[in-house]
Amino acid sequence: MTTCLKRAADMHTVLTFLLGTFAIGTLAHATPRPEERSADRYEAFLQRVADPDTAVQRAVELSDKDISAFSGVGIVACIVDSRIQTSTAFLVGAFDIGVTVAHTFDSGLGRIEATDCVYTSIDSQGQIRERIPVSYVKSEWAGETGAFLQPAKDVAVFRLSQPSRYAQKTMPLGRFTGDAAPVIMVGYRADIGWSTSKRKARGMAYERSKDGLSVARFTHDMDSRGIAPGAPVIDERTGVIIGIHTRLPSRGNSMITMNDWLEATLRTEIQQKKEADSG
Repeated sequence: MTTCLKRAADMHTVLTFLLGTFAIGTLAHATPRPEERSADRYEAFLQRVADPDTAVQRAVELSDKDISAFSGVGIVACIVDSRIQTSTAFLVGAFDIGVTVAHTFDSGLGRIEATDCVYTSIDSQGQIRERIPVSYVKSEWAGETGAFLQPAKDVAVFRLSQPSRYAQKTMPLGRFTGDAAPVIMVGYRADIGWSTSKRKARGMAYERSKDGLSVARFTHDMDSRGIAPGAPVIDERTGVIIGIHTRLPSRGNSMITMNDWLEATLRTEIQQKKEADSG
């Protein structure tokens, strides 16, 4: 009982620091997607994850070198009916423009106001370095007719009230061709109350077989246990983000990829940022 009470107290402390009082690269070139993909890649993926205990590398905490490289990965935390809802997020193109999953802000119970959310950066020691209020959110679920609750369109772009001072670099985001690719994923634990450290997983990203296209077209085989949706999926060969991690109840790991809405929205936000800075 004493242990449980201590854990509960620790979680309350972490969430208090995470939320506080609310006071306070450019896009990669798009790559065309080939019309067809061979199903044997997907079959190989199924065989690879058939025994996850031996085939999938466990997620690990970031090294000192990784901390700097992925300083543009943070947490979006929102208050929802007296509860805390979190997702991993990452900065793209500017230090006040971020991307995460749409379901952080949109749910079956209604849309969360941007003013109820903050973007938080945490250092290698698990200490809060900054909490920046979210100014506004553009969600594909909310902004495109018929997109609500579609897994492939579960994406949102948000603008911060001020640029991150902790992040040392933003992250390039590009299109995924569908060819099998070695990838890494960086994100925070979904149960952030128990741990504030970033975690990194390694594996492969694939296009699903045609039978699964209506549910979620792309997937990956990384150990995502405990990693909050919104984590960037990065091609190890290029360093470019090719997807956004999420999970579906019936399909497990899924990967949201760059689409026309996301590309156009990011370009608009980045252009507005450049005009504001030059004006």
